[in-house]
Amino acid sequence: MAPKKETKNALVVERLHVILADADLETMTVKNVQAKLESELKTDIERGTKRKADGSGGKAGKKSKDDKKGKKRGRGKGKDVTDPNKPKGPKGAYMCFVQIARPKINASQPGLKFAEIAKQLGEQWKSMDAPTRAKYDKLAEDDKLRYARDIAAYVPMDAAGLDQLRKEKQAKKSAGGLQKPYKCTPALTKFLGGDKTISRANLTSRLWSYFKSKELMDPANKRWVVADKQLKDLLGVDRFQGFTVSKYLSQHLLPMDA
Repeated sequence: MAPKKETKNALVVERLHVILADADLETMTVKNVQAKLESELKTDIERGTKRKADGSGGKAGKKSKDDKKGKKRGRGKGKDVTDPNKPKGPKGAYMCFVQIARPKINASQPGLKFAEIAKQLGEQWKSMDAPTRAKYDKLAEDDKLRYARDIAAYVPMDAAGLDQLRKEKQAKKSAGGLQKPYKCTPALTKFLGGDKTISRANLTSRLWSYFKSKELMDPANKRWVVADKQLKDLLGVDRFQGFTVSKYLSQHLLPMDA
């Protein structure tokens, strides 16, 4: 079988040289060359595959698994800051309706969940008669005109202003969560030796140091803490699991603006 295949390949190469010698190389395509070869040789010709650098076969342009390993997955970076002075886009007719109808539903049915409110709004919109809907179409057209006026007068914030917004956003993000500062209640301030503000992370770390220094971990089960008098006065419990201490501390952490 091998000699027959080699003969076929030789014929293909021979005819290929003839076709290319007479062809207009500016307009000739690989597809055209293949069609000519198949027509002359009365056989199908499979287009070859590009080989990778290591000599193994592979489809042209297809990335290997190794190529994809370095590709970053996941949600990526968060949203960039937006210019607070940029005009809001125009509302459609349905959103004009929602803006008016939602407060009415909230007032008449205060316990209604968001999904149920959305369902009611959708049903009202679908069953709305043409004259009533025309009012919301008019409101939407008016809002388009408002947006056109606002965007014409809009002066975008400069790069320095956007950079300042990014810094403020980052500072706010860093101050959140476990690093967010809180005011201490008088009882917690006394326990800490005078500190009036503290973050959850710092407080948790100091309490665990206290547990260990006072040897309050239960010898029979070190997941539990046996409170001494000072700790019991603060938390109000005799014994608790160490990893649940945060729930006893919440009452002693007050907002900074309180």
